[in-house]
Amino acid sequence: MDTAEEIIKYFIRIRERPNVLEEYHKKLFEGMRLAEVHCIDKIGSIEDANVTKIATEMHMTRGAISKICKKLLCRKLIDSYQKPENNKEVYFNLTEEGKEIYFVHKKYHDRAIQSYLDMLTAYTEDEEKAILKFLQAMNVIYDKQSAVFSQVKDKEEV
Repeated sequence: MDTAEEIIKYFIRIRERPNVLEEYHKKLFEGMRLAEVHCIDKIGSIEDANVTKIATEMHMTRGAISKICKKLLCRKLIDSYQKPENNKEVYFNLTEEGKEIYFVHKKYHDRAIQSYLDMLTAYTEDEEKAILKFLQAMNVIYDKQSAVFSQVKDKEEV
């Protein structure tokens, strides 16, 4: 097996492991979907978070974000508000319970980032650049696949 095949083999193994993260996620955020947790994360980190800003950050449709926000509003994890100068636009902020989820999620991400940074110390700067180039290319592929999937899903909902 050549190096390229070996890379793809390991990348596929990584892609097939979301179940490991899902189990951890279920324990941490009981009853919540990952997209809901990430939406809470965006609301907590974006100033004047609205459906458009969240959708852009999460690379999802506004319709999908709107549905997620409705669920979060019903669960009282977020509040909505409007500015006096703009009665059309609806903005979101976190409730106290939503803030708890936001901080748990942030702590989880901070730990994961630190473990990745620790791992990367074993590589030279040139090797890191090669890894980055590969991951950027993979993200382009995933973004294209996500766009196609979103279009198909949107047509099914009509």
